[in-house]
Amino acid sequence: MHLVIGLGPIGGNIGTHLAGKGREVYGYDLDTARVAEWAQESGSAFSGSDLAAVPWDAVTSVSIAVRLAHQVEAVFRSLNDTTGRPLSIFVNTTLTPTDAKRIAALGNDNWRIFESPVSGGPAGARHGTMSIFLTGPAPTDDEERLLADQAGHVFRLSEYGQSAMVKLLNNALATYNLTATAQILNLADAHGVPADKLAEVLAVSTGQSWMSDNIKDVAYDLLLKDVGLLRTELQHLPVTDLDGDVEGQILAAREALGSEAK
Repeated sequence: MHLVIGLGPIGGNIGTHLAGKGREVYGYDLDTARVAEWAQESGSAFSGSDLAAVPWDAVTSVSIAVRLAHQVEAVFRSLNDTTGRPLSIFVNTTLTPTDAKRIAALGNDNWRIFESPVSGGPAGARHGTMSIFLTGPAPTDDEERLLADQAGHVFRLSEYGQSAMVKLLNNALATYNLTATAQILNLADAHGVPADKLAEVLAVSTGQSWMSDNIKDVAYDLLLKDVGLLRTELQHLPVTDLDGDVEGQILAAREALGSEAK
């Protein structure tokens, strides 16, 4: 059985997707209304708000999908106090790299801890198409099957903290793209070009991006949260300035990627 702790937009949809694939899934959340809603949506017969009531003899793996680092720590303490079972624990919560490394060291000898933040949003979690940024021990066959059931892509990193950094950098770039798209659309509007007409052009032209396609619906509050985490980790973020050394930045990135600058 797979236990999902945190039935919000990510954890709830992960649990629903796994249940739909025929896995036994126990959905846990402190919010009893959320538990009831998830139980109805997923069709799972196993859910609740009391860890002591979980059928621990059947549980082999856990997804933790809470919001903040201190909540992950609280979950670790509760699991440690509740069961001595060997567990594969996947921490889907987005953390700073510093918190990810610290929390990975909090487990006991019976746990296999995977730092595994995800990308793809609620829809990716619901449909099993999300990306997982994975750090931890070499997965067993059962763990590989569990990952395959959840994700379209699994990106494997070698050290705790790297998965968190990849997730935060990805979302920071997404936020830069979103901000630039919004600024250009506003600039068009200010100069008499209908923003919706420019959006049609962007959709089939060189200015196109995932953000230009989805600017009306993207959950920007979650992106801003992750930008805040990255800023906490790095203390500052790059400033995008078209009056700066744009060519130098492009050539440096090409070199970092191992491609020949042209």
